[in-house]
Amino acid sequence: MPMVRATGGESTAGAGDRRIARRRFGPPWTADVESRAPRPDRGAQPWPPDPERPMTPDWLRELLAALSLATLGPGVPAPAPDLVVPPAGTVAAPAAAAPTYPREVFADEFDGPVETHWRHVSTSSPERLRQDTVDGRSVLALGPESHLVANDAVPYQVGATYRVSAVLKMPSKTGTHPAFWLRSHDFERPDEIDVVETWGGKQRCERVQLAFYWRYLPPVGSQKCVGGRYPDPAEWHEYSVEFTYMGGGRDPQFDHAAPMRFFVDGQETWSARHSPSLPSFLHLQHKRNCPEDEQPTCGETASGPEMLVDRVEVEAVGRQPSTSPATLVGVRRTGPTTVDLMALDPADHNAVAAQLTLPMDESDWHYATGDYDGDTVDDLYAVARGPRGSIRVDVLDGLKQFSVPLTRASVVAPGRRSADAQHLVGDYNGDGRDDLYLVDAVAGRTVVRVLDASAGFQTALAEPVTAAPALEPEGWRLATGDINADGLDDLLMVDLDDGAGRAAVHVLDAATGFSSFVIQATTPSGALDPAAWSVTTGDANADGRDDLYLLARDSGGVTAAHVLDAASGFTAYHLEAATALPATTDPSWRLAEG
Repeated sequence: MPMVRATGGESTAGAGDRRIARRRFGPPWTADVESRAPRPDRGAQPWPPDPERPMTPDWLRELLAALSLATLGPGVPAPAPDLVVPPAGTVAAPAAAAPTYPREVFADEFDGPVETHWRHVSTSSPERLRQDTVDGRSVLALGPESHLVANDAVPYQVGATYRVSAVLKMPSKTGTHPAFWLRSHDFERPDEIDVVETWGGKQRCERVQLAFYWRYLPPVGSQKCVGGRYPDPAEWHEYSVEFTYMGGGRDPQFDHAAPMRFFVDGQETWSARHSPSLPSFLHLQHKRNCPEDEQPTCGETASGPEMLVDRVEVEAVGRQPSTSPATLVGVRRTGPTTVDLMALDPADHNAVAAQLTLPMDESDWHYATGDYDGDTVDDLYAVARGPRGSIRVDVLDGLKQFSVPLTRASVVAPGRRSADAQHLVGDYNGDGRDDLYLVDAVAGRTVVRVLDASAGFQTALAEPVTAAPALEPEGWRLATGDINADGLDDLLMVDLDDGAGRAAVHVLDAATGFSSFVIQATTPSGALDPAAWSVTTGDANADGRDDLYLLARDSGGVTAAHVLDAASGFTAYHLEAATALPATTDPSWRLAEG
């Protein structure tokens, strides 16, 4: 397909006659001409309905909600002001700068109380430790059977890469077994990283072993004997590992976000294609490697050389991209129980990655793309209203080209009218799995109910009242995306016509529970007709921020993408191009949004 226009400059798409009047309140998730039809569900009731109480009409509920502001006092949030882009020259919550690396996360030089950062495990006790000055260093000396675990985990953020280091001097006497390692608190999924594990007397691995274990029963993992290549552990050396957290739905045995790398004194010695998928805690341990006939009491009674620790440090050294190019998916109704799906290649929207027919009933499905299982591949969410105010959620596996279901869930979220909620998907808590956002209007404010993907959408992670007022669905489009590269999916509110013939975007920060704005900007796009345009997000330029895709549903017989660069605050285009999707304005088409 031909390129619509190169990057830069002002778009001519969507200008002039695309200005709209915002009067009707069609279903907010529908972006085609059907959205102009009268709503078939005006008599829908609050959910779940109470059989002991009479049904309350919608108009009365809305009147009561308005009156509650005057009668319920300060516990009810006041309506938010209208969303208006600040005047030129006014700095209003600018886009957050991408984090700089390396950045210190944790450091202990053991010149203060040990209990500030560590606690004892098992038979370990304060009597087994001492703090002293050795070789001009402030050190912690661990006697036999000492075992400390850090109070806090290395911060778990999917895609974050950390370098964990310790400067150690370990005894060489036969029977000693010192180690510096990390592990999760889940015994079934330990994700143990042995940064350095040594045995006095060269009893095993020529004294030094590195390892990563993802199972204990039976022990399963990757190990490397490096004693023949490592300097003498009885002298001072720095031992380090770099690892990248991956999503909780992935299996460390088969998956990795980035190779795990091991170092001594800054020199890489080994790498393993595994990554932890759970929060990791630091361990300092000095075991007694006793003969069988002296177990289990030798570690409690024997004295011996100590393991010396000069410094322990954790640095954030980078991020793997937590975002991905937009997976553009079009779904067309072809019969009462079938749809045709057309998914484009994320790396080239002119190429088709998958095309298939799927069984789908006649429900009014809303489609969105997101990573449900933490495998870093976008899956397809299909969301529809069910009986008695419930929500149906089907997720199709992107790794299997959407041909295999990952889950089919029925969700009831008390306290919200599902008929009026818009359904989006996004990672609210940084676990690498896209949760379900139910966006609704309550007492003049926009409220987001977040249902946890890791719990099959049966548990609410949060229900924040946002900084935004209630929005007229026909005049706005909503999407989610990580705009500031913090690993959390923010909420984008796209004003299709700001009253001055332009489209504007307002981005609420997920890190603050949507209580503050990351960006408020007027875009270079003209006003957009809701029947002719859709929005979605994706990292088009691989800078770690999700860009905004404005999708023209009929641009010379095809669907075209106009991509606004997040790094510019959505004030400049990164790309404008035709896609392999045909025109999608016909009511039988739905585009995956958000």
